[in-house]
Amino acid sequence: RRIKLNNPIHLSIAIYQLAKLRMLQFYYDCIDFYFDRSDFLYQEMDTDSAYIAFTDDHPFKNLIKPELVQHFKDHKYDWFPRDYNDKVAKFDRRTAGLFKEEWRGDAMVTLSPKNYICYLPDAKYKQKVSAKGVQQGNRNTDVLNPLGFETVVREKITLQGTNTGFRIDKQTQ
Repeated sequence: RRIKLNNPIHLSIAIYQLAKLRMLQFYYDCIDFYFDRSDFLYQEMDTDSAYIAFTDDHPFKNLIKPELVQHFKDHKYDWFPRDYNDKVAKFDRRTAGLFKEEWRGDAMVTLSPKNYICYLPDAKYKQKVSAKGVQQGNRNTDVLNPLGFETVVREKITLQGTNTGFRIDKQTQ
């Protein structure tokens, strides 16, 4: 029996390591540099996302250290897409290594990496859920909601979801 491997594993590892490096650069060289540590709290970080709680709704206007405001203006586009033109902004949103705001909310419950919920407490349907390995959509809504996540934290219990619709491939039997 022969197995053909077409995936260059060294390339995958290099991409993964570079993604981790970029996230660390963003934390130390941007967020930690421009903001006082009392003004932000990292909630969750992955190789392609960071969830940060700020003490102000407009942190990049109101919270940057006063002595670094001009420096931030000069180096803003090293970290974020250009925003002075719609066409350029649309192009930059697809540029790897630049950070974009994907979701904004007022509350977050993080149980573990890739297992969290972000939501607006006063809006019933505005939420973002990540629960690795658990089917979402119309399934498991009884546990994939703010109350379910908060219950896990407060009562130190485990909630279970149900995954359905698995198909068995003839080649894997």
